[in-house]
Amino acid sequence: MKRYFVAAAAFLVPASGVALAQEAPAPAPAASESDEAEDDIIVVAEPGDQVRIDRRTYTIRDDATAQSTDMYEVLGRVPSVSVSPAGEVTLLGAGDVVIQINGQPVPGQNLEQILRGIPGSQVERIEIITNPSAQYSAQASGGIINIITRQRFEGGLNGSVQAGADSLGGYHLGLAPSWSRGPWSLSAQVGVYSGGQDQSLVRERQDLPAGPLLTEEGDREISWDGWYASRLQAGYRPDEQHRFTAAFDFGNFNSGFDQSSDLFSAGTPTSSRVSATDNSGENNQFTFEWQRNGDQPRELFKLNVALNQFQNTSNSIYAITPVLGVASEYRAVTDQENNSADIKLDFESPRANESFLTYGLNFNFNDQEINNVLDIVSGPGPAPYDALLEGRQQTLAGYATYQFETGDWTWLPGLRGESYRREVVSGLAETDTVDDRLFPSLHIRRALSSNLNLDVSYSSRIQRPGIQQLDPALRFIDVNRAASGNPNLEPTTTDAYEANLVYQANGASFSLTFFDRISQDIVSNFLEENGDGVIVSMPVNAGESEQRGLQALLRGPLGERWRYSVSGNVLSREFDYLSGGTLQRREEMEYDGVFQLDYRDPDQNAVGADQLQFELRFQGPRYGLQTEVEPFYMANFTYRRKLTDRLYGVFMAHDLFDSIDQITEVNTADYYERTEYQSPGTRFRIALTYQFGDGPQRPPQDQQQGGPPPIPQ
Repeated sequence: MKRYFVAAAAFLVPASGVALAQEAPAPAPAASESDEAEDDIIVVAEPGDQVRIDRRTYTIRDDATAQSTDMYEVLGRVPSVSVSPAGEVTLLGAGDVVIQINGQPVPGQNLEQILRGIPGSQVERIEIITNPSAQYSAQASGGIINIITRQRFEGGLNGSVQAGADSLGGYHLGLAPSWSRGPWSLSAQVGVYSGGQDQSLVRERQDLPAGPLLTEEGDREISWDGWYASRLQAGYRPDEQHRFTAAFDFGNFNSGFDQSSDLFSAGTPTSSRVSATDNSGENNQFTFEWQRNGDQPRELFKLNVALNQFQNTSNSIYAITPVLGVASEYRAVTDQENNSADIKLDFESPRANESFLTYGLNFNFNDQEINNVLDIVSGPGPAPYDALLEGRQQTLAGYATYQFETGDWTWLPGLRGESYRREVVSGLAETDTVDDRLFPSLHIRRALSSNLNLDVSYSSRIQRPGIQQLDPALRFIDVNRAASGNPNLEPTTTDAYEANLVYQANGASFSLTFFDRISQDIVSNFLEENGDGVIVSMPVNAGESEQRGLQALLRGPLGERWRYSVSGNVLSREFDYLSGGTLQRREEMEYDGVFQLDYRDPDQNAVGADQLQFELRFQGPRYGLQTEVEPFYMANFTYRRKLTDRLYGVFMAHDLFDSIDQITEVNTADYYERTEYQSPGTRFRIALTYQFGDGPQRPPQDQQQGGPPPIPQ
């Protein structure tokens, strides 16, 4: 493999990025008494918060669910975000969402485990960017969810201790201390966690056109555990203009997947199957940031350097014992290592008439190795293999943006240039791909009245295949099921249009978001049975797709103690699909929604103050090239009480009606299959949070009565 790269010249052209410091916020109505009872997850526009045209910022203020669980559980509560029972995250109905922690992408291979290592109580805010501007990598084709951990601390020694457990055997123990004095500050988040769930399996399959009905019945057990030492952070601020921050993040996670089942043909037993998979991995990161504020307001220079190492090992044993014939057993091992570096330089320069120019450079480098091995332990089985894939990617980018006003209109146009290179070596094959592109974007805002804002935006994006998606080696995920990459996979390009209308008055708000995404060479999984009887899922380019949709969000007070929030998404999706081996055009409706009702005592700082939350969410069907995922609904209940000046207790019931069944149907030219994993059952969780230190004690996340009103953006 070649061990060198030639860096292409960066593009420095006007881009539709967004300011790194505070932009001018949209006009907001004055605070009223009804504003004081804020939503559990609200949009903020506090002094110093970054209110920008291209994003919505949500803060988890005094959120009872966040105090008792992790970010994986909290994520689906954020407006515009949906999380399926299988763990797929979508944003306004779009997949391929980039999830970041403090601006750095999370490795997608173990996203769930990494998010489970982040206590919700340590998250300061969440940025939702459905139509990214030129400040961000064009690789964010499905949008960006940026999780910002707590950075602001009281003087002296402060912090919290949390302990929680649930009815399915899970637990979490966490410590989050902080210390600051003069220009120095130190903070950390450390903890251990564990969890699991059991599910029953029912699968039906029929070979076409008229094969016998095959059924499979069994049980699946999933477990996870790990520890984290995140945001081990030191900050130094010698004066008002300079700030230096260095942080280390360490995490170790393990997960287990055990499944046993019996197979029947027309009601007659044919075989039994057992699979056992153990995953272990670690994610380590170092981040350095230097920020210098200029002499003028909004004048800023920022340097950010992030180094990341991700390692994961998966060991699987698969066994088949037929009623008649010879039993077989085989073992599959996947080792993966990913090393990356990301360097960002951002500048913001104010201009006359409240306009300003933002521009920057970004260099990203990623080196990845994946080794897949299959050995036969006994009896017959798939053909053994030992395949090594090495891949390197680098992106050199430049962006610029210019924000200005004309009358009642605020404009943020721009352009991003990316020079991308990828080298991949697999077996005797080697590829070297270079791709230089420009990505325009435009964000526009107009205040129609003191209570009504209109935002309109456009962006051009790309979703380049990941290294693992290009790896042709098999990766077994069940006894006779495997995934394979596609070395011929092309990138998906998307033109995204969005319009957002927001009205707010008297503590209530209503928003409508219209979106239209036109994508070329979309990627979908193609399932096919190989010569060894293994069903292989491989990503393929599946033509053109258009997604047109509407999101509505309504929230407000119901008297002094109650608040409500209702949101819904409707998506019309037109895409290519396979029917009888022929590619045809199809249009389907996808939908989801959330209803939340919140009660809280007026003075949340008083001992004995109560807060109750009830949530009902549903998700309609989802469609793919050959697949359909059936609808589901879920109800949750959370109760929190301030037990003493420093101690809080939380009780949560997750999936009250035991309704999260995971049902998938597959239609190919050769067979039909329906798989159902039943809900693991209602999960009851209790948690205690104790706050210590020199600073004033308050509900977690610094919730204070009479804070600023929520400003949807």
